Amino acid sequence: FVSMACSSSSFPLMVSISGVRGIACRSITPELIVKYVAAFAYLQITRHQKDLPITEKPEIVLLRDSRVSGEWIERISAGVLQSMGANVLSCGIQPTPTAQLLALQRSNAVGALVITSSHNPKEWNGLKFIDSDGLFLSPESCDVLFQMVNNSAYQYPSFEQRGSFVDFADAAQIHIDTCTSLSYIDLEATKKRNFKVVLDSVNGAGGPIMKSLLETLGCKVIGLNLEPTGVFAHTPEPVPENLGQLCSAVVEHSADFGIAVDPDVDRCVLIDETGKPLGEEYTLALAVKFYLSATEKRGPICKNLSSSRVCDDIAKEYNCISYNTPVGEIHVAKKMVELNAIIGGEGNGGVMLPDVHIGRDALVAATLIVQLLSGFEGTISEYKKSLPQYQIVKLKAPIGNMVPELILADMKKKWEGKEGVTLTEGDGLRIDTSDYWVHMRKSNTEPIIRVIGEHQSEEEARKVCEQFMSEIQNWKAETSE
Repeated sequence: FVSMACSSSSFPLMVSISGVRGIACRSITPELIVKYVAAFAYLQITRHQKDLPITEKPEIVLLRDSRVSGEWIERISAGVLQSMGANVLSCGIQPTPTAQLLALQRSNAVGALVITSSHNPKEWNGLKFIDSDGLFLSPESCDVLFQMVNNSAYQYPSFEQRGSFVDFADAAQIHIDTCTSLSYIDLEATKKRNFKVVLDSVNGAGGPIMKSLLETLGCKVIGLNLEPTGVFAHTPEPVPENLGQLCSAVVEHSADFGIAVDPDVDRCVLIDETGKPLGEEYTLALAVKFYLSATEKRGPICKNLSSSRVCDDIAKEYNCISYNTPVGEIHVAKKMVELNAIIGGEGNGGVMLPDVHIGRDALVAATLIVQLLSGFEGTISEYKKSLPQYQIVKLKAPIGNMVPELILADMKKKWEGKEGVTLTEGDGLRIDTSDYWVHMRKSNTEPIIRVIGEHQSEEEARKVCEQFMSEIQNWKAETSE
């Protein structure tokens, strides 16, 4: 497991299994881009060149989200990839999962590079590294990559081995076609329902492709912030406090539901017909429910430790087993590969479907949910009521001078051996009781510690989270005295 924050506190640089993120032109500099991209290309080419026909050059898929700084980072990255001997398949502004799908589908692809900082504020940017199987680099591969960067342990090939550059215009359509051609997607049925959907893509990469997908499914789309300008209309993380405009628009237009995606389009969050957020946990729950009810496939389901128990309950209903993993898409993906899981994801609105690729994908989530609702005569809020009901609360605190490992070690000592309590380590500490669970961990993507808890009552869930947050703050106060 790799996770570290470095650089100055004014301009943080996050280097972890989630890639590299920081402030553009401050901690994310041209010099840093060259080092990481060169090392990534060298790593992927040396590992996978042997798998290609001797006459074929390795290809690396390159795309970005809409952040303003993405343009210069993209140009630098393309030049470095070519200089390292890779043919560059340049897809422009597209979702991160589109890169994962192309890395998996294209025979000469040895990986993909995505320029994004996901849900971070607009001044942030970063790099995500994808392997030839469409999965993010494993923690072990990240270790190797970061050591190569630190030691400059990569070599540029000769001039004759330089790569080519191709503008690839078909990426979005390939992704849409892959989702809508699944055997259990009935376009005739979805078109018949003619759902009215309000879509908010926060001026990220998702506007054009999500609108096109929903229209292919027969939806009438009312767009908010669809232009991929990179100047985000609101704080980009798709959580309730940032979705007021979308909630109001759903009511104003008498829409059937609303959809919000984050800037790199791996998270999909739903708003019901009354303008109330469904809860990001219920995106995965609805997708799992549809998949198990619409197919005869049965097998493991994987999600992370911070995800709701609702998927556990749905899995039991269909005689399937649900497995928890550390937070981070690669951890869920690796477990899915290991267990040959049929579906999985993360409770932040991320759905992972091996029938397409093993990565969080808002297009997959939207496709499954539109198909689910097309076979249900009621509203989306009525469908939610048919599922197990849980309330999840998510709090966070700046790390500052705290030492998360010591805090969690103290928590473990306090709770270890208590009757009816299960402790899970490996990614912070999760405490399970019959009534609730709480998960405390250091973030991979922000310099914060997260406290996430769930109970059937929102009031109780908040009380539990605030209790543990108070203990963390008290520990912080004690150690700073």
